Amino acid sequence: MSARMQATLTRRELLRMAGIAGGAAMIGACTATQTQPTPAQSAPTAAPATAAPATSAPAAPEPAQAAKKFKVGYTCISWTIPWQVYYKQMFDDIMKKYPNYEIIWHDANFDQKALVDAVEGWIAQKLDMIIAFTLDEVSMIETIKKARAAGIPVMLTMDPPDYRVYDYMTGFSGLNGWDGSRMCVDKFEVILGGKGDLAYITAPKGSASELMYTQGVVDEMNRINSQIKIVAQEDGGWDVNQSYQKASDILTKFPKLNAFYTTDDYMGAGIIRALKEKGYKPGDVKMVVQGGSKQGVSDLKDGWYEGIVDQGPQFCAPQDIWFMRGLLEEGQKLPLFAWVVQEMITKDNVDRFPGTW
Repeated sequence: MSARMQATLTRRELLRMAGIAGGAAMIGACTATQTQPTPAQSAPTAAPATAAPATSAPAAPEPAQAAKKFKVGYTCISWTIPWQVYYKQMFDDIMKKYPNYEIIWHDANFDQKALVDAVEGWIAQKLDMIIAFTLDEVSMIETIKKARAAGIPVMLTMDPPDYRVYDYMTGFSGLNGWDGSRMCVDKFEVILGGKGDLAYITAPKGSASELMYTQGVVDEMNRINSQIKIVAQEDGGWDVNQSYQKASDILTKFPKLNAFYTTDDYMGAGIIRALKEKGYKPGDVKMVVQGGSKQGVSDLKDGWYEGIVDQGPQFCAPQDIWFMRGLLEEGQKLPLFAWVVQEMITKDNVDRFPGTW
């Protein structure tokens, strides 16, 4: 499979292409990358290198010039997860500037068959584009192939998809869970002095999201020869109550646990609840997570987190809109992978991160 490269894009270019005026939002630049390694392979040991600067992409047409109508279907495994709620609101707010677009939203309510059925229906309706966030891309490979045969581009978003769909999707735009996990492991290595017992609350077990986040942890621990030991690994299901129960059980079994890691500070709130109920104080059990929610930032200020890898939807929504418009209005070829920049929030820089959802 040939790898497609995407040069770094400036924040100004992203703002212009998404159609946002001035500094209305901060956008993470796309990081140049080749195709993501399969779970069976070892991922690169450092963040992907940035390609040489390219000529700036042409700006998408202004709303007044964009006379052609476009109909786009956007399905998500659930629009009720707090991160997705904020993302959808931001996406809708930006798209008010573009009345020539009709966005058809679909909530699969964690039902993968319902998600695939929605995409099949949109193919039959001959929509202009399909965007999807799913926990099981493999189950819809044949559907994505069908869309491709019908000339309908399919862009996957949010968490990186399973490697088996790379040959069929039009592109991916979103977060880099693998690199976020790498950043968290490096932080743990420093604060724990290279050794200790760590518990891990995962994204929905078996999903492409969970596989990517977990692979990042394993790869980085192997790369730096870490002596930190993962003593427990439980499915948090992106649910605060489920993560609370799993964390409570882990603390009962490992009362002298050194650290907790989770891929979402929404689930992190469940872990903190369990810690509080069992009498732990901030800092007794070190925590580094991914997220960037308002609650997560507040908990970091209170001392519960040593760091949070910022994965705010305020980066993703404008980038996804930019790619959608560039493809449909200008016929631009999308990069196979486009990840937003992720930064570690700490007590030293937290004043720059108010939290976004």
